[in-house]
Amino acid sequence: MDQVDLFHAEPASNSLKVLQAIHEKGVPFTSHYINLTKFEQHDPAFLAINPAGQVPALLHRGRVLTESTVINEYIDAVFDGPQLRPADEYDRAQMRIWTKYVDEVFRPALSFLAWHRVIPGMVASLSAEEFEAKLARIPLREKRGKWRLAASGGFAAHDLETWRFQLEDTARRIETALANGDWLVGNAFSLADIAVFAMALSMPKTYPEFANITATPRMLDWLQRMRARPGVAAALAMPNHSNLPG
Repeated sequence: MDQVDLFHAEPASNSLKVLQAIHEKGVPFTSHYINLTKFEQHDPAFLAINPAGQVPALLHRGRVLTESTVINEYIDAVFDGPQLRPADEYDRAQMRIWTKYVDEVFRPALSFLAWHRVIPGMVASLSAEEFEAKLARIPLREKRGKWRLAASGGFAAHDLETWRFQLEDTARRIETALANGDWLVGNAFSLADIAVFAMALSMPKTYPEFANITATPRMLDWLQRMRARPGVAAALAMPNHSNLPG
């Protein structure tokens, strides 16, 4: 079988998306753990894989793929194993609507709120020179700006309110979709479930006001069904040493 190398961080966020897919698909791969708290994503060795300095990245047949949603569709299309995309074209389009929503709304809201909560404490012990040295290693300008703004506690109250509303709305969307069956699209497990679960699994603990037994009972049941899947459980069992938000 072709060599498959996956460069990833903790089993959370975008790394968890791909870890779920590759385990659910049953693809043998070599794991390369990238410790985000040590800024290993900015080391020259990894930048040679992905110059953007972001995980995950998939190396297959000497070619690199980035972007977790694209990687997951590639994994499903190229490798043998259970189908992770609906066969019906309408359902496949609905799956892509979910994965697009995760990439454009759900994950960014979670990410910005996590950065607002975590980053100031992480950088509090750094001198100004040390902080600037860390920023200088980040290849993407927008990522450097995000770090600088989060470290200063500079997110506007209006933005924080918007991101919290998006999380509340996401929980409602999930709950509504699950009224039609056990899974988000076409009553069959798919990449839509994988993408949403990677972001939603911690919501009952982190945002219990939005995800709870009263407001979202179907969502909570779905989270348990997801955790019970062998591929998802294997993904969640991967190394987890970081509290750094995505």
